[in-house]
Amino acid sequence: MFGPQRTLGSRRTRFTIAVLATTIMVVPLAAPAAAGTAGMASTAVQEPTVVGAYTQVTVDGRYVGRGLEGVGHALTAYAAIHKVTGDPHQRAVFEALLDRMLTARPSHMNALLGAQVLEDPFLLSHPALVTNVRGFASGLVEKFAATPEQILRQGDIRTLTGNASFLVAYAKFLENEFREAHGQARVDLWSELRDIDEVGTALLDRLVELQFTLGEATDRFNNPRLVGGFPHLVDTADGTMGSWDVTNWSPAMLSIEQYSAVRALAEGFGRYHRPAYERAAAAAARPLLATDEIDPELIYAGSPAGFPLDGADFQFGEETGEHPYLITYGWSPNAIGDLGTALKALIDNRVTVPRSPKWAETYWKGSPPDSILDPRSFRDGLAAKVAYTHRFMEATQLPVPSDFAWIDVPHATFPGTGDDDIHRGGWYDGSGRGAMSAVYSRIAIHGYVASGGRNVELLMRAGQWWDNMIVWT
Repeated sequence: MFGPQRTLGSRRTRFTIAVLATTIMVVPLAAPAAAGTAGMASTAVQEPTVVGAYTQVTVDGRYVGRGLEGVGHALTAYAAIHKVTGDPHQRAVFEALLDRMLTARPSHMNALLGAQVLEDPFLLSHPALVTNVRGFASGLVEKFAATPEQILRQGDIRTLTGNASFLVAYAKFLENEFREAHGQARVDLWSELRDIDEVGTALLDRLVELQFTLGEATDRFNNPRLVGGFPHLVDTADGTMGSWDVTNWSPAMLSIEQYSAVRALAEGFGRYHRPAYERAAAAAARPLLATDEIDPELIYAGSPAGFPLDGADFQFGEETGEHPYLITYGWSPNAIGDLGTALKALIDNRVTVPRSPKWAETYWKGSPPDSILDPRSFRDGLAAKVAYTHRFMEATQLPVPSDFAWIDVPHATFPGTGDDDIHRGGWYDGSGRGAMSAVYSRIAIHGYVASGGRNVELLMRAGQWWDNMIVWT
């Protein structure tokens, strides 16, 4: 009567479900019979609901941090996975997560989820999500009109870049609606589109303003490797690194922040075609141009492994932006997944590196080689590096072989190969850390899919790991 059965639920409360149209048959697994139920049918029809989701699996294998935050991470992860697999089980879980989130927070939306909704027809088929996307966009416009400094000069760089990327995506969405509209609706959409573009370009202009020149990176931080990068906080005119001493840091230490800036600038250039956005995106791309080979011999055995906070000095050639430890198996999969989205944005929006010695003196460490200055070979190189990020994700998904490169690295805390029900299908946090965090796993899986990763088997295994993070009634 029903199709193939799949598991729905956490490791503590599991249900066997089968989906037929919109009906879910739920059979509790190994549930003890309650008193007074003799003679009742062994199955019951009910709708399971999400109670919450965990935010972490600890090194010793405990699920912790159950709550709404975990639901938010899982919601984004399942949306990404389902976009590729179209799996009915994953769709059912997504719907249950969405119900839980909207029950608790009816207007729930953020920049990342908003951009995700705007790029996925399945998500756009949910009126509540579209309504919340519109509300989030309107909120940014209203905040900018009332207190522009609050949106331009407060918080961290990822908030600024996330809002910029969202507004670029929303502007494209409105443009499509505008083409189909007539009469007053068309007039209203044009007005809204102008407002969105005004705020979006203001954010992108601010991002260009914050970018470090070679002189600034050297004078402010005594670290020329940070040229083309961005500050952690945007609160002052030039931004700051907060409490971080970045004197000996490679740009990879600020990976996710820098990737989001590259992505926003590339997307901004693709929409507005302003040379300043292309130049800034090109300069920020320098640290991303690492090798596209996975080399298990390149493992940093510091404390913690793979993450040289102790000021280790790496030299790996100008093209790579001194990014060698990015290719170690011990590096964080979330950073590798997110890297792919920045690389793909450069390709999709046809960013090129300027042939200007004066620009290179200001925004590049050394001189860009001919392979970088040539648009075709530059894009081919970026595409090879996107493919590398996908191979890395595939290679580090648990379980891994017993002789895997970083299993026995000194100082690492990876608890094993991951061949067990708790770890299988996910990723360790990396950089010597053996925990498994919902936030890092969400970044990794979203980055993999957004950058074009299409390995269905990998995504199905990842979905099974996420299933264990969710708690049901």
